[in-house]
Amino acid sequence: MGYILQTHVVQPGDTLYDISSKYNVRITTLLDFNNIDDPRRIQVGERIIFPQPDGLIYEVKKGDSINYIAKMFFTSTKDILEANNMNYDDIIVPGQRIFVPFSIINKYQYVPIQVKFRWPVYGLISSHYGWRIHPITNQESFHAGLDIAVSEGAPIFAAESGEVIFAGLNGGYGYMVEIKHDDGTITRYAHLSRISVYEGQTVSMGSFIGRVGTTGFSTGPHLHFEIRTNDLRSVNPLSKLPAVDLMYVIKGYDEGNTSTGGK
Repeated sequence: MGYILQTHVVQPGDTLYDISSKYNVRITTLLDFNNIDDPRRIQVGERIIFPQPDGLIYEVKKGDSINYIAKMFFTSTKDILEANNMNYDDIIVPGQRIFVPFSIINKYQYVPIQVKFRWPVYGLISSHYGWRIHPITNQESFHAGLDIAVSEGAPIFAAESGEVIFAGLNGGYGYMVEIKHDDGTITRYAHLSRISVYEGQTVSMGSFIGRVGTTGFSTGPHLHFEIRTNDLRSVNPLSKLPAVDLMYVIKGYDEGNTSTGGK
């Protein structure tokens, strides 16, 4: 398949929505590929870069495999290889850029049935909800969310549909996104390396919202994920998410032909 990078030079009156519509790319893609200070006010003459077809680029980190990258994007190894004109025996190296078209992203997300939220990233839980010794201060403190360790630059997806009510820098949380859902519940995504949504934006479950990072008070790349009720009390995310082994699920044509995957 492959991809090309295209450039649009902003004209008077242009908005991100106009550019998104003209080239059939998501606004989140435009924000991911470009350093745009204010999504509502782009500058005339500014050069906006984006891929065709619409998609994301992931830069390979040490220890990554194509299989692991596929799981981070909730897709299949076969789809990743085809999108990059690669073979199963090809070797990937740190720094290599892998293109992931949106047409294959979230192909194997697990849509929750008995709980409200889906997993926002594919990774390993590195710190649970509750009291713990803080890894930086070495003091006992309450951890109001769930830490999920995953490679820097991994995509983050909205755990449920809603409205982005915060997107920016927030102290120890680093770069953070908050989404308010229909019932007033808020999900919080922290320590991002890049934010790809803006305040007031409506997102759907599974919408791409940013990249995993280690900004703020953090000892390594991970997503800090919180769920807060409409009175802002935190709850254990594991009580609202599918089982851990349902982070990544491949479903066949026949009901019950299902397999789950670890790293």
